[in-house]
Amino acid sequence: MRNLFLPCAGPLLALCVALPAAAQMPLDKTFTLDDAVRLAQINNADLLSARQGEVIAQERVKEAELLFLPEVGLQATATHYDARYPFAPTGNDIILFPNQFLNQPGIEGIPTGNIYSGYGYLTMSLYEGGRTLNTLRMAEAAEKQAFNNEESVKMRVILETKKVFYRLLLAQETAAAWEDYAERAQKLSSTDRNVSWKSLEARADAEYARAQASSAKHALDLARLTFLKSLNLEMDTSFTVEGSLETKPVSIDIERAVLWALELRPELQAQTYQAQMDAISVNLALARRSPTIFVAGDYGVTGFDFPLQMNNWDTTLGVRIPFTYDYWSQIKEKQAEQRQGEIQRSAMQDKVRVEVRRAYENLQYWQKEYPLRESEYQKFQELYTRLEKISPQDVPDRIEALKNLTEMRLSYLDAVTSHILAKAELERAVGRTITQ
Repeated sequence: MRNLFLPCAGPLLALCVALPAAAQMPLDKTFTLDDAVRLAQINNADLLSARQGEVIAQERVKEAELLFLPEVGLQATATHYDARYPFAPTGNDIILFPNQFLNQPGIEGIPTGNIYSGYGYLTMSLYEGGRTLNTLRMAEAAEKQAFNNEESVKMRVILETKKVFYRLLLAQETAAAWEDYAERAQKLSSTDRNVSWKSLEARADAEYARAQASSAKHALDLARLTFLKSLNLEMDTSFTVEGSLETKPVSIDIERAVLWALELRPELQAQTYQAQMDAISVNLALARRSPTIFVAGDYGVTGFDFPLQMNNWDTTLGVRIPFTYDYWSQIKEKQAEQRQGEIQRSAMQDKVRVEVRRAYENLQYWQKEYPLRESEYQKFQELYTRLEKISPQDVPDRIEALKNLTEMRLSYLDAVTSHILAKAELERAVGRTITQ
């Protein structure tokens, strides 16, 4: 019986070994533009840091809101004393609770022993010159500023991802075009048996095609590494990208685009909230000289033995008037910071206007240029196809024309890519998507 299974053991064992090996083979990940943008937003360090900044700002708002509640606490003490003479206890307990050791009969008559006490206290400010309210307003403005900072980083990440994605597509098209040209040029050059200056030039063109194909392959490898770095993936990740270098003309009014940018750009919104924070800082500095009205109370039980029988309570209504030596200097400092912020906001607005107009001019140039290159490329391709049928024996001229055809095609694709990225840069400058 054992020998009957031996012929099947070899193939079965090979299959069992092959299946795990096949399961471990890495599969290529496929990225579309949307996939790349989504993954970049998940993995980008600057964006993750900006999101944590927004979380911090949200928690600071909660902290500022809690300042409106009274301060409440509990305290328990156990004191051992050995007194040869009558004494009054001192320390932090006396400062916090002035009545803690008052009305304790018999303490002078007991030279040694233990005192136990427990206290609950409450302190609340009734008026403090608006400091608590301004602190809350500043925290809320900082939260909105953090949100706009996150939006600004997100827009930058989206633009950078689009750039590396389309440049990778262009690098793939470039490598494929030069490789095709190199193969066809090498094949045509090998069929030319003539020895002439034209044939020598054809061999040089074939070598030029090989060098260009090698250089394009190297540029493609670098573009793939840049893409992986942009998405914060492992450098040995196997992947492919899906997309096409296609574009359509768009129409936009430059004056309207500038107004959109001044209204929608998150950087300008962040500067607006910074202006609010600067104004609140001045108010906080002015409030330092305002008196503080507060109410406080405590209740405690004290005794030498448990259960504690003696109890004390008190309530206090007080006014605290601060005297500061750096009052005017801090006001001047905050006012100078406020004026500094106004100057920075004005400079930021000018910068945004320049960015919008530069991006608009760049878009207009490529919008006019890429149709011209497409038209010339298509005409040249039609002529090449026609002449290839009429004069197939002119090998050197065919190689030269093939080189020109390849370069014209790549020039057209470069113009299409530039138009796509110019539109993306204008959308980033404006702060919104541009549609026809």
